[in-house]
Amino acid sequence: MKNKNLKQVLILTIGEIQMHGIAQKYLMMLVLTVVSATVWAKPEITLSVTSEKEIIEMNQGKENVKRVPAKEIEPGQVLIFTLKYANKGDEAATNVVFDNPIPKETVYEMGSAAGSGSDISFSINGGKDYKKPTLLIYEVKRSDGKTVRKKASPDQYTNVRWEISTVPPGSVGELTFRAKVK
Repeated sequence: MKNKNLKQVLILTIGEIQMHGIAQKYLMMLVLTVVSATVWAKPEITLSVTSEKEIIEMNQGKENVKRVPAKEIEPGQVLIFTLKYANKGDEAATNVVFDNPIPKETVYEMGSAAGSGSDISFSINGGKDYKKPTLLIYEVKRSDGKTVRKKASPDQYTNVRWEISTVPPGSVGELTFRAKVK
C-alpha cells in the first residue's frame, strides 16, 4: 500500500510584451496540486508560456498566416497565449490546476480558451472565484436602490483556469486562449 501525500506548488512566470511602445509585464501563474505516492516516485510538471500574434505573408500570390512572437503590438491586434506543459516525472500528476491572468490591456476573445481534457472556467474578480461563462454574474446597485444581477461579458473576465484531473507521466499538453489588445 502506498503512502499518499498531498502537495501544492505555486509556479510564477513573468513575461513582457511591447504595447503602444511601452513594455508591459504580465504574470502567468500555475497552481499545481499533486498527489505523490512515494518519496522516489513523483510527478514533475514543467511549463512554458508564449504570447504570439498572427501576421499575413504573401508567398507566390497566396496569403499565408504565420504566428510570430508578440513583442510589439498595436490596439486591435489579437494575441494568442499558449501554455505548454509536460509531466517529466515518473508518476501521474492529479488535480492539476493552471490559473492564468488575462492581461489588463486586453479583452478575452469569447470561446477561444482551449485545452484537451481540461475543464475551463473564468473569473471576473481577479481569480478569487471561477465559474463557467453562463454562471459569471455580478450585481449592480441602481439609483433607486434596487440591486440588479447581470451576466458578465468577456471584457470583464480577469482570469482563465484549466483543471486537468490527470497528467500521466511522460505526457505533454497545450492550453490556449486569445485576447484582443484594447
